[in-house]
Amino acid sequence: MDALAAFRELDTTRMSLLSTRALPLDGGTAYFDDDYPERYISNLLIVDDADAPAERLVRTAEQIQGGASLAHRRIRVRDDAAGIRLAPSLHAKRYADERVVVMLLRRPSDRRAAVAVEECRFDDVRDLTEQVYRRDLPTHPEAATRFVEQHGRWDRILGTRRFVVRVDGVAAGQCELYAIGPDAQIEYVDTLEEYRGRGIATAVVLAAIDAANADGPRHVFICADADDWPKTFYERLGFDPIGREWEFTRHPTT
Repeated sequence: MDALAAFRELDTTRMSLLSTRALPLDGGTAYFDDDYPERYISNLLIVDDADAPAERLVRTAEQIQGGASLAHRRIRVRDDAAGIRLAPSLHAKRYADERVVVMLLRRPSDRRAAVAVEECRFDDVRDLTEQVYRRDLPTHPEAATRFVEQHGRWDRILGTRRFVVRVDGVAAGQCELYAIGPDAQIEYVDTLEEYRGRGIATAVVLAAIDAANADGPRHVFICADADDWPKTFYERLGFDPIGREWEFTRHPTT
């Protein structure tokens, strides 16, 4: 199995574990977390069929996600060429897009950690996680609290390992590591804005890499926005892009 296929297998297993239900579709799967219907990343269609027509995807999203009374519509297309092909038609249907780069650890980092890292439990970084969400969702504090609760549930299901850097006793930055079968993924690399520029993100990611390598995984993955700076940062830590996925979202207000 090549690395991109291994990532998709890991992601499929993760979504199956974290979803309250999954509905097989023609060329893909609809996933739901009925306890958190407002959470886009938990309630979406994942499309594996590279030839799926845009009209069918839009119609399916309306039937399946609308039928579940979701306010949003989200379609993730795993094939990059299919995403490029579908984008104009889905834009015309008021879907915005984000391109996500799948990255694989292939090389040693070009730097070392400059600050100490601790492995911790979710409860140790609950406040940090909530601060991050509240800053990202300043007008929706209730959603921030609910998303933190959902993180706690994910941790229990996946057995997530967490790595944190403290500054003067305060949790300032963290990341997650989970393993499914022979593969592992690093997620949710967050540093509070007032503590950035101190090497915290570098330190927690390198700690997660060391922990993953100690368990001898076949692959270690991380994902990044194709148009944002973390992609270049992860490349410096030893990750190379191996593929790109598209996420098309129609927000409730559009």
